[in-house]
Amino acid sequence: MNVAAGNKGRSASNPYYFLDRALEPIRDFLDDPLVVEISVNKPGHVYVERLGADHMEFRQIPALSAEEIQNVGERVAGVTGQFISRSKPILSAALPTGERIQIVLPPAAPEGGSISIRKQVVNNFTLEEYRDNGSLDRVSVAVGGLSDIDRELIALLRANRIYDFIHTAITKRVSILISGGTSSGKTTFLNACLKSVDPHERILTLEDTRELFPPQSNKVHLIASKGDQGTADVTIQNLLEASLRMRPDRLFVGEIRGAEAFSFLRAINTGHPGSMSTVHADTPMGAYEQLAMMMQQAGMSAGFSKQDLMSYIQMVIPIVIQLRRDGGKRGVSEIFFARDET
Repeated sequence: MNVAAGNKGRSASNPYYFLDRALEPIRDFLDDPLVVEISVNKPGHVYVERLGADHMEFRQIPALSAEEIQNVGERVAGVTGQFISRSKPILSAALPTGERIQIVLPPAAPEGGSISIRKQVVNNFTLEEYRDNGSLDRVSVAVGGLSDIDRELIALLRANRIYDFIHTAITKRVSILISGGTSSGKTTFLNACLKSVDPHERILTLEDTRELFPPQSNKVHLIASKGDQGTADVTIQNLLEASLRMRPDRLFVGEIRGAEAFSFLRAINTGHPGSMSTVHADTPMGAYEQLAMMMQQAGMSAGFSKQDLMSYIQMVIPIVIQLRRDGGKRGVSEIFFARDET
């Protein structure tokens, strides 16, 4: 049999034949009606989310090599009229069957590439069904503008229980900004905070130099171009936009420096609380000022006063942990909690 002719015949009858073949390693998940999310973190490492499950489950698929991930990217690009390469390694699209797909290839995904597929799931529930299945049983009611978590954190801070305050803020998914000058230990402290995050959470790190090492197994590392270096033209802003389609529980950005400030705040405020980053500043209020200035310089503050921006930033990231270097010793010098009314 002429294999080339056979393939040509199949592709003529099915214009998506080569894409379907590229997706074959994850076909079982695509066809499973209970699977709502498929996340290929790196070659061979796949996490799937099933309806009603508390955590994503890990599956090892050796057939899903770096070459196959690239093949998927090229096939998706082909059927959607787009382009993906080492210089343009990010692709967002929809599969012919409706699933949303996000692909990030090297060098932006340096471990061999990453794929996230979100399946369309529409459930027709009534309010009574929400009530009866327990979906309304764990509602947190804020009194006087403060939630139970806010009150707990305020009590810990006033009691000077600094470790408990930081640990509780992390585990309760309150977003934190780590501020400090050069060589004050910001990245080291951010790595320490990562160790307090639930091991089942899905973590995405976004940096221009690999310095964050989350211990969680479900993680994806994304790397931006540094200045004009490298083959890819990818910014932290580009990575933030892509990461929102990759089902992160939290985002950890190595450092906020510019236009990505607004995107980071939006990411937190649209379903990713507990995210963290660092910024160069000498005081907590200086850290907020830096973010506001970045947003203004990026032209993303039209119609908003500086005070409006500061209020929004403090609402989204209520905690700033200030670090300092005193001689050869680095440590926490100040903590600001925007929801502490005193």
